[in-house]
Amino acid sequence: MSESNLIISGLTRAYPEFKYNTEEMIEALGNKLSEDVKENIYQLGVKNRYFVRPFDRYISKSSERIKSNADGEPISDLCVKVAEKCLSDLNLKKSDITCIVAAYEDSDFLSPGLSSILLTKLGLSKFIPHFNIQGMACSTLPKLLELGKNFVHNSSDKILFVISGCNSGWYLPHLKDNQTVRNPKEISNDQYDKNKQISKWVSTMFSFLFGDGVAAFVMSMDELQTTGVKVSKITHAVNFDELDYRKACVRLVGNSANHMYEYELTAGSDILKRSLEYSKKVLNVSLGNDIENFDEKLVEKFMTKQNKVMIHTGSLKILEGFQNLYKLDNNQIKESFDTLKEYGNLTGVSIPTVLEKAMFDNNSISGKGLLIGITMGFGLDIVEVEKI
Repeated sequence: MSESNLIISGLTRAYPEFKYNTEEMIEALGNKLSEDVKENIYQLGVKNRYFVRPFDRYISKSSERIKSNADGEPISDLCVKVAEKCLSDLNLKKSDITCIVAAYEDSDFLSPGLSSILLTKLGLSKFIPHFNIQGMACSTLPKLLELGKNFVHNSSDKILFVISGCNSGWYLPHLKDNQTVRNPKEISNDQYDKNKQISKWVSTMFSFLFGDGVAAFVMSMDELQTTGVKVSKITHAVNFDELDYRKACVRLVGNSANHMYEYELTAGSDILKRSLEYSKKVLNVSLGNDIENFDEKLVEKFMTKQNKVMIHTGSLKILEGFQNLYKLDNNQIKESFDTLKEYGNLTGVSIPTVLEKAMFDNNSISGKGLLIGITMGFGLDIVEVEKI
């Protein structure tokens, strides 16, 4: 748990040009989806999502492998676009930036890291520190705010943070074959390839749940524009149980002999339950209680003081679970539901999108808010913020 008085300024977001709604994706897949799977998809609560590459590239019958740089460098180019707008909105010169941090899961290259590419494409000083942050996934923003408090020491420090949530290259390639996708309940226990079919279903759900996007902001000790968000307390926890890190994970699997690899995606069936359990414990610590002593009345009083509760858009069930547990009214959590519907789960860009809608939009109101990040790891972060 840590205290901070740093300010987020110029929060900006952007999305790729390729936009798809749920109906056209289902239609493009033809008869590959069972009726039960289609019902699963609609229950995700996502209407639209954006991808850095055309969707038909991933469902084509062509045997061509889709390389990360097959269409140029779309991820870093989109990051440059959002970073330049951030600096322009703040009237900052590139020489004002004293450090750049890039946070991402997937990029145009495995190496070099995204930060050095952005530093060059943006025309920043070749001598400023630059860092890459990977693996933070859906809790990226809280982790960057934690990092920022250790980087910003005086009024001249201005850290440019750029987040990429463009991870469609992880899951869309799984749609390429012609195998019918079935709900796990439709797969018999004695089927020889049951695990493979369940993995196929998970990848398909991810393809409809997730979308691509990027965000950028500057962290400093000073107000750089009329609208800013002050960061105060940050509380986080990870891996209460020894194997929690396997609850939600991504890893490369394949044949090392011919170097043919693909991403294997895992999402435990108890993600919602674990997320709510973690949130109770983290809130206990944040409010000064014993970790196992959940004071429902104290937490309810604390929540009513928050104008906005900005929750990672993990899924419709996750948002509804948090809303029900903490008795949040629709206005408190509106931006999270809106973001899920219009953009899907943006991993590290979900919370920045919700925060921008809730506190940086011209129509947003001043007041306190709470950021709740759920991360692969497994863990949860809570950040107290206030619009200034």
